Amino acid sequence: MNGRYSTEVARAIQKIWLSHSPRQMREGFEMLRKASEAGDADAMCYFARCHLGESYVWSGAGFPVDEDLASDLLKKAVRLGSASAVLCALRNGKLSQDVAGEMPFGSLFEAYEEILSQAEAGDAFCLYMIGNVMFWGDYMLICPEEAEKFASAEEYKRYAYPIAADYYQQSFEAGLGSGFGNYRTIYESGLAGMETEVFEEHMEMLAETGDALVCNDYGKWLEDEYDDAPHAFEYYRKAVELGDQKSAYNVGTCYGRGYGVDEDTDKAFEYYLIAARDGHPMAQFQIGNFYFEGRGSLPCDYSQAYRWLSMAHENADCDERTSWQAAAELGILLQDGLGTSQDDCQAYRYLAEAERYLADVWEPLDAMVLNALGVAYGFGRGTDENIKLAIDYFDRAIDFGLEKAKANKARFRRSLFGLGKWARR
Repeated sequence: MNGRYSTEVARAIQKIWLSHSPRQMREGFEMLRKASEAGDADAMCYFARCHLGESYVWSGAGFPVDEDLASDLLKKAVRLGSASAVLCALRNGKLSQDVAGEMPFGSLFEAYEEILSQAEAGDAFCLYMIGNVMFWGDYMLICPEEAEKFASAEEYKRYAYPIAADYYQQSFEAGLGSGFGNYRTIYESGLAGMETEVFEEHMEMLAETGDALVCNDYGKWLEDEYDDAPHAFEYYRKAVELGDQKSAYNVGTCYGRGYGVDEDTDKAFEYYLIAARDGHPMAQFQIGNFYFEGRGSLPCDYSQAYRWLSMAHENADCDERTSWQAAAELGILLQDGLGTSQDDCQAYRYLAEAERYLADVWEPLDAMVLNALGVAYGFGRGTDENIKLAIDYFDRAIDFGLEKAKANKARFRRSLFGLGKWARR
């Protein structure tokens, strides 16, 4: 509780959170490990952060995620008097009542004041942490008497967001870009009265320091706000060169549509593959679609298509578009047993997911999905038979010119009886 980090911790923080270099990040990781093992409480805190995943540290260095280890380290660091650990544990829910009762601080406010004093002395990470305290509302737990002043979450944000923005900006100016995502949320909320020029200035500044994640964000800003294709492409590519492999999705998209660079389908695949291997769901869908259709110089390969589309669907989370697009192609593959075992029930589950978004499906996939739904309903494959609905789907697929749908419709005829009802031939 001396209010300052040890030399080893300060240097490790510089390497891990301010260097933007995977090699230096790994060096900092080893420094924290050794200092942590030697009993440095702050080192334990930051070593714990290294194990908490990409919400706490850039994934470019490849640090192992181990939440149990992180939890143990944070609790020990709190008990040993690390004010940083108190705020970190408070933020990620590890500060249980028994742990808080054992910390050598009289209150959460005492720990907060220690970090605040370091922030006011210009420490980049402490500036960032104070910004987080305000942004996430931890301030109301630290100062419960202040919480009574706010009648709603919106009222609190109007108070806290300008303060958080100021601390984040100071941390950016000190070289740390970790708070940029929250800073962007503040800007987009409009609750801090932040001018666009100020937001853009800080984003460009961080991009120029070599922050890979912000390079990608700045490229997207240039694309969306200015339609500046050449510079957007350059920042996307710079992000990849700096180690943000997920940004390769945007580079692939540029190559795929000739945005800021000559159109090159094979180059698009090359960059999509980089992002897909790093777990980017939409990139995984694109790789699956390349194999599904046989795009560019890539031959059609249904087994590879099934593999990548399955990953995309599994990883889509809240990305609704990726989920149903992958489901559409998976349903077709499973219904016909292409690249995988034929499975009518699973095929229909995927097709039913895509069915809700048919207005957004693109050619030629739209016709293929409509035809597959016609097969499912017409022959009761994975769902109850409904020939009238099947004919409707076949007709819609025929409108797109799909010959296969014509052949499938020809397997049904209008009954001479029953007022023109459809029946199988």
